[in-house]
Amino acid sequence: MPEEVKSAKEATEIALSFIKKYRFIARPLKAVREDNTWLVEIDVGPLFVTVAKIKVDAKSGDVLEYTIPG
Repeated sequence: MPEEVKSAKEATEIALSFIKKYRFIARPLKAVREDNTWLVEIDVGPLFVTVAKIKVDAKSGDVLEYTIPG
């Protein structure tokens, strides 16, 4: 079983690894823990800020939910 995601840095690394499968540009903006999930926001816009949101389970490190603007 994977270890608990204890820091914003760990959550951001998981989210970046996930988002790079879909987008070439990915700049972390914010990571906030809410109960048992991390909400990570990543800028995926080439010219203007376009925010993708990824929810990471704090217990398992799995991506639970994501939105990537088109």
